[in-house]
Formats: sequence, C-alpha cells, structure tokens
Amino acid sequence: MGRPPRLFDRYQSRAAKLARSPEQLRSLLAAAATKADRAGRFSAKFAAVRSELNAFISLLRAWTSGDYRAVSTKAVVTVAAAVLYFLTPLDLLPDFILGLGLIDDVAVIGYVFGAVREEIAAFERWRGEQGDADAAEVPPELEDSDY
Repeated sequence: MGRPPRLFDRYQSRAAKLARSPEQLRSLLAAAATKADRAGRFSAKFAAVRSELNAFISLLRAWTSGDYRAVSTKAVVTVAAAVLYFLTPLDLLPDFILGLGLIDDVAVIGYVFGAVREEIAAFERWRGEQGDADAAEVPPELEDSDY
C-alpha cells in the first residue's frame, strides 16, 4: 500500500475521537449517506467508488450498533476518517469546484478501501450470513479477494 493521501492523518486523529462517540459517528454516517446519494447523481467519477463508501457506512453502522465487532480499531478509525474526509467540503480539492471537487474524495476512498479490503470482505461475508439482502451479492471489487 502506498503513502496515505495528503492531510489524511488529520482526519484519522479526528476519526479516533469520533469512534469513541457512537452518537456522533451515527450522525456522521447519516450525513455521509445523504451526500453520497447527491454525489452519485452528479459525478460519474464518484460512482466508481460509491459501493466502497456504502460498504464503509454499513460497516460503521453495524459497529456503532454493536452488531458487528469483528473488525480492528485501526480499520474502524481509518474507515471513519475516509467518511469524514468525504463529508468535509473544504479538503484538498473543495467540493464546490465543479467536476474536480470529488476527485480527492475518490482517491481517499480508494486508498482506504485498499487498506481495509480484507476487513470489508469479512464484514460482507458476515452480512451475507445474517441474511442481509444488501450483502447478498458480492461487490465486484471484492470478487477477487479470498472469500
């Protein structure tokens, strides 16, 4: 895995604090889901990582509810940092710059997904075992992992 994106360490320290506050983390996830829906309609670039972001949101929701704890704290913090980065409008490339504003968000989500791929795959398997309809199909980006 390469170097983390610029400024990402700032988001990791903020995410570590959020991980200790399930209520704040749930609020963050609701806002991220709303922004993801909007971004998916307006940006083809973002559509490429939307399933990864949705997996992050699902993992963190299951973790905050206590339903799924078979994930490392490091992965929880890293995933929360990616979601926080996605939500922050004034990051490396501000979101209001049409056509470019989500490019850095896409890069961060892709980087983090690569870093936590195995933990996301384990979570998706668990969701499938729970009978979660959203997890019935293995996302294409996980098909090549060791299921």
